[in-house]
Amino acid sequence: MRERRNKLQTMEFLNAHNTARVASGASHLRWDQGLARFANDWAKQRKSDCKMTHSGGPHGENIFWYQRSVNWTPKRVVATWVDESLHYDRTTNSCGAGKMCGHYTQIIWRATTAVGCARVKCDNELGFLVVCEYSPGGNYDGESPYDLPK
Repeated sequence: MRERRNKLQTMEFLNAHNTARVASGASHLRWDQGLARFANDWAKQRKSDCKMTHSGGPHGENIFWYQRSVNWTPKRVVATWVDESLHYDRTTNSCGAGKMCGHYTQIIWRATTAVGCARVKCDNELGFLVVCEYSPGGNYDGESPYDLPK
């Protein structure tokens, strides 16, 4: 049962990412179990306080936290990141003033080919933490997520 649920969660994360990438003209990502393990290891390290702190690891990374009372699916988590596209300015390759769009640009970053995600239940009923890792990472200042590296 648990293995089946994990496979479904994996497919939901991957499909949500690939739906967003196709909409932006990017190619599909593949699921990378090594990235998923890295995401899971980092999320487990944060489960005691549930803080959305980046790992500082070698990959691109998106982090999301939600309360137990809300039924968040992997699809909804990724959709929340993708909604940041409203704040992305393609002419300046930047986010609008005071807005976030880096989760979105990491998802659609052209050079990125693989993703791995994990979700952990935080201690003391603090909610859930979702971490997704991307390889190769993106989000370089001033660079367009729509361009492949030269």
